Formats: sequence, C-alpha cells, structure tokens
Amino acid sequence: MSVLDSLDWRRIREHYDVRVHTHQRLLELHKAKNTSAFVELLLGISDPSGNYSSAEHGIGPRILAENTNVEQRLLAVVEQFLALTNAHEVPPIIHKARIKYFQIGVGSEASCMVNPYFCWVANVRTIWTHLVHKHDDSFVKADQELELYRESDVASEMAYQMWRALHAELAGTITRISEQGAKLSKSAGITPGEIRYLWADAIASELYERHHES
Repeated sequence: MSVLDSLDWRRIREHYDVRVHTHQRLLELHKAKNTSAFVELLLGISDPSGNYSSAEHGIGPRILAENTNVEQRLLAVVEQFLALTNAHEVPPIIHKARIKYFQIGVGSEASCMVNPYFCWVANVRTIWTHLVHKHDDSFVKADQELELYRESDVASEMAYQMWRALHAELAGTITRISEQGAKLSKSAGITPGEIRYLWADAIASELYERHHES
C-alpha cells in the first residue's frame, strides 16, 4: 500500500490542468511585456493558481508594498529562471535577489510556473510529501519535522541553508511521486500529466489537503 493509493486522480488532473493553463498565461504575459499583470499572476494576486504559496498567506501584496523597484527586480529573477536547465540554481538566485518575503517557498513555485520542465516547487505541500516518504509514510513524523522548519526565521541565513537543502532533497522524491502517480492515475482511467514537476506538485497538493484540510 502507498499513501497515494486513495487519492482522487480526477481532482489531481484538474489541478494539474489549471496549473498548465496558468503557466502558459504567464509566458504570454511575459512575452507581451505586460509587466504588472505578469507580476500579479506570478505572485498569485490576480489568480491563486499563479502561486499558491504566496496567495494562501497574503504574501504577494507585501512583496509589492515593501520592496523598491520590485517589478523590475522580479523580472530580472524570472529571466534567470527561464534560462535554467539546473533547478539547483534556484535557491541561490532567490537568495541573491534579496527581495523581502520572496523566499524559497514562493520563489521556487515561481520558478516552476515559468520553467516547469526544469524547476520544481519546494513549498509546504511538496516538502511535507517528501517528509512523508522519508519517514516511511508516517504523517505524524512528517508533521513534526515540518513544524520545525515552519518555526524557523525564514529570513535568516540558517533558514535559507535549511530550505536550500530541502529544495535539493526534493529532486529524487518528486521524480518518484510523479512516476508512481502516473501508474496509479492510469489504473484509475485518468491520463497523467506530461510535465513532471507540475504533475508531482498537483499530487503533493492533493495529499496534503487530504490530511490537513478535511
């Protein structure tokens, strides 16, 4: 048995399709140089599917309000994300940008939403799912370890190094989740998502919600 066995694969597919559509919309806005609309979607302000990590905690408006020249700074970060073929470079890019509240959770999701073929999401949902696998499907142990990360000062250097390590650890877990999820969804008669990192993110989101928001 796997913790993924009981998931609703139709809901996961719907979540995935929404994210793919939003990814495409982001690229359209970026190409059209519609900067304000692009940034608002990237931060989940105009549509939560642009960045759930930001939208769920009201971070987007704080990023815009408490940083100078923030739209251009975010565009500079995005240009680096778009050029990536190695997602391990995502945390250093975020760290060097020094944009207040734009930490690895929100930033990695932004990287995935503009470049999902190479970048993955390292937010509460995906990290918790990784911890579930790490602790042999123990939700209790995953909850306990996640709480330690959430209690840390996210702006501190120590927190950055911790989240950077978690981001790196996710690479293998996300691949396994994506592959296992593809098999289970096919068994349920649902076509799996083709973009690995958005597909894995949709699975992690469903698993997290199933065990925390029911």
